Amino acid sequence: MGVPLGWFWLLCLPLTAGENPGTAEQFWDMGQAAMRRGLPAEAVRFYERSLVLDPHLTRNHLSLAAAHLELGDDAGACAHLSRYVTANPEQLLMRVHLADLLLRLERAVEAGTEFERCVARAQERDDPSGRHLIHCHTRLMEIAEAAEDSYNAHLHRGIGLFHLAVQRATLGAGDEELSPEALLCKAAGELTLARLERPDEARPSWYLHEVWARLAQRRPARRCLQAAAAAAPFSYLTAAEQRGVQLASDCYNIEKPAK
Repeated sequence: MGVPLGWFWLLCLPLTAGENPGTAEQFWDMGQAAMRRGLPAEAVRFYERSLVLDPHLTRNHLSLAAAHLELGDDAGACAHLSRYVTANPEQLLMRVHLADLLLRLERAVEAGTEFERCVARAQERDDPSGRHLIHCHTRLMEIAEAAEDSYNAHLHRGIGLFHLAVQRATLGAGDEELSPEALLCKAAGELTLARLERPDEARPSWYLHEVWARLAQRRPARRCLQAAAAAAPFSYLTAAEQRGVQLASDCYNIEKPAK
């Protein structure tokens, strides 16, 4: 199964008005022209010459990734896409594609780390549909299942189901089996299994709080929030999740535990 190239071309844009044309930019343009003619090997040579002249013209790494994919060189594409993401960390979509490519290359540990970074960044963005979060937690669940890591399999399946429920509530519920309420109940089951395996982790309790709150179950929501707040100083949460626990604790008048 090939990696689609369309997403690369979205960012391989022409020079903007007012940008001084130079030899590096001209070689990049020549590489783009070669790609349009279906000559990825020739394009690689132009992009590499452009990089020699201007190592800071990082769009070359994105273009080289596209060219290497066209040549069937996933490893070469991954190396250049990694360099592009390092230079442009705000571009979430490219980071998601990097994580997918790492997984395709069977570099599961690196892929998992990258998907977690994607989750942390997606939580800081306006993404009402939650599409990146659903995708990343699905992939993290698959990585955990392959590694026979039942805790993370339950955790990420539960979080993914939670975000899918939020998505369906935002866009409008579908059939009864996949209604937001049904998805939230399934999420609660998975997150409860995760919490039973690792009761000292904050993340399952935090998302259980979110699930019960959306189901208007105030008492279990409060209990789970208390557990999340107690575990938060000693376990992993993203920055957005940490803020969420603190804000919700303030609303419920839950005291922050001493470290």
